[in-house]
Amino acid sequence: MKRILTIVFIGLTSVIYGQRLSFNITNDSIKKEFYLTKITNEIVETITIESFNFNVDINLDEGYYFLKKEDEKTLLYLKRNDEFTISFDGENFLKSLTFSGKRGAGRNTYLHSKNIELLDQDGNLNTFYKRNFYEGNENKYVRRLDQYYKGFYGTIFGSGFEESFINEESKNLQYGYYLDILKFEKAKKYYDFKDSIQISKAYLAPLRSVLFDNQLFSDRYQSYNDLAVLKWQIDIEKTNNYSVMKGIIASIRTEAIQKALLVRLYETMAKDDPNRMRAYLDLIKAYSKDNQLIARSKAKLSVIAQEEAEKNLSRFSYLNTNGEEVKLADFKGNYIFLYLWATFCKDCVNEFKNIEKLRDNFEDKNIVFVGVSVDKKEDFDKWSGLVNESGIKTSAMQLFFDDARSKLIKAYEISSIPALVLLSLKGEKMKIDIKEIDSKKTQRSLRKLFDKLE
Repeated sequence: MKRILTIVFIGLTSVIYGQRLSFNITNDSIKKEFYLTKITNEIVETITIESFNFNVDINLDEGYYFLKKEDEKTLLYLKRNDEFTISFDGENFLKSLTFSGKRGAGRNTYLHSKNIELLDQDGNLNTFYKRNFYEGNENKYVRRLDQYYKGFYGTIFGSGFEESFINEESKNLQYGYYLDILKFEKAKKYYDFKDSIQISKAYLAPLRSVLFDNQLFSDRYQSYNDLAVLKWQIDIEKTNNYSVMKGIIASIRTEAIQKALLVRLYETMAKDDPNRMRAYLDLIKAYSKDNQLIARSKAKLSVIAQEEAEKNLSRFSYLNTNGEEVKLADFKGNYIFLYLWATFCKDCVNEFKNIEKLRDNFEDKNIVFVGVSVDKKEDFDKWSGLVNESGIKTSAMQLFFDDARSKLIKAYEISSIPALVLLSLKGEKMKIDIKEIDSKKTQRSLRKLFDKLE
């Protein structure tokens, strides 16, 4: 008898002191899963759709959690003895999400209302508010921000919410305010404002007292995590030195912040800066324990690199000695061996005899040899005269780069001339290390490489 009573008592306490969440779902699939996670994104409860109306009894400590469905999530605050209904349309999760019921619905409706401010017309979560929120200088923005947050504080203090939630949400709002201060400059760039923006020390003064690497706050407040990640992201974006970037990552002791920062770097990998993109991949490989993130980062870099390589074939204009435009896209389907040189470089000119030998050695391969001059535009006649008089045009097709040299240097990562660049069938720069063309070591390396080419 005693054993039976004990079992009944345990069952009752889990209901009384835990949480009961009811779900009302439309346009979704049976057996699909979604999750409750900690602020730091660790899953604490996996919820399976058994029907379109069902209950889930859980037993979580009071605090903030995420309700996460696929790539979308919303913030919840759960207390002991909560009992409310969560309704949503599976095809438009965030935009359709509502809360109703006895205990907890009000505070979670309020929390979701902050998400609504960031939804676009398709129901997707944006990083920034609408464009007009960022119009004007920093002083106008701060006044707008103060008024905006005044509305949030008015809600939490005027809606009869529990004291424990008011205290925690006040802290969360404080970090949210700091986050919005830090976002201002990025928002200006995102919306492509033409007015110049100079962030003052006074504007950033509220952030001076913030510790950006705090385990306790990271575990408790969503806004703190977002703030810390953005701060470290900005620090990394300020430098092009990989060692400095690496030092920033290594200095972060809070694992959740470091992990979230690496995810942010993956998200910001972009084709406009290939060197930084590769640096971010190296940081992810060095510090992430998430093999899926590493794999996704490698794949993203590969896709972007291929897209850029193919664009570069037709993006840049070259001239032949007759002044006619030529593009490398004309040679697509071949491996392209570029030799970059200039008329003022005597060593470059002398090297063409070795380029000719190289070409003759690999006539059986699907390779086009192209000499590209990076002389200044006003030196076109000097270049064409040298090409015609010296006979170097027999060694390779000779072209003149008809654009800013810096663009070509950046595209093919050239540090000095003469330079050798081997492009794949898709226009990607292949990894070869050639110091001296006529050395036996170089000849062997190239023969080994070219023999692999189909």
